[in-house]
Amino acid sequence: MFRILLTNDDGIFAEGIAALANELTRSGHEVFVVAPDTQRSGAAHSFTMNMPLRCAEKAVGFEAAKAYAVSGTPVDCVKLAIGNLGIKPDLVISGINLGENRGTDIFYSGTVAAAIEGALNRLPSMAVSNLRFRPENMADSAKIAACFVNCYDKCGLPSNLLININIPDLPADKINGVRITELSEQRYEMEYTERLDTHNTPYYWVPAGKLTECCDTDDNDERWGNCGYVTVTPLKTDLTDRARMNELKTLFEGER
Repeated sequence: MFRILLTNDDGIFAEGIAALANELTRSGHEVFVVAPDTQRSGAAHSFTMNMPLRCAEKAVGFEAAKAYAVSGTPVDCVKLAIGNLGIKPDLVISGINLGENRGTDIFYSGTVAAAIEGALNRLPSMAVSNLRFRPENMADSAKIAACFVNCYDKCGLPSNLLININIPDLPADKINGVRITELSEQRYEMEYTERLDTHNTPYYWVPAGKLTECCDTDDNDERWGNCGYVTVTPLKTDLTDRARMNELKTLFEGER
């Protein structure tokens, strides 16, 4: 059984983290929750630099060895858990997020960033999301996520594990299976929605319009998720584009 650090970006009292903490504990794992004290979606890989962090142990109403609420980002939570709270996890899990984290959305996601922070600290890590923002089957999603963990418990935990899991909001018996697949492309409109406040001063809401579409022949996380499959995408922290190294050496290193 594993000692698991569980975090998220929806906040410590979110439905997804409670469901997963309960399921993992019932499976015999030792679960420590360190999560933001409020909603931090879209925090990406930010962390707190210019103000103090607050961290307090909480009674959360779900099953966990201990639970702490942190005033910062998901990345802050992982850093504090490992560096200050004395939690030495075998595995870092971030989620279950309310809403998808597919394709290039992972660059904005606080959920995925927390898993990446775990991997940067050489800890096996996974990010888990339910595809709906208002899910109806979160308990089933937690059971599915726990199945991945229990599989690693039986077969051995890969030291370089970093995976992004997206689960359709379906009853477990309606899931079509698992697909190991690539990230899709998610691009959105750039123009923020402009409104006026009571003082006639403009303010802005993030744009919701999507520019990309998924085809039914694509082999990626969006296509398979839409078809009722749990999607698993292995990620890595090294973003070096090695295919372009020689091209850039010719272009730049020859210039003096």
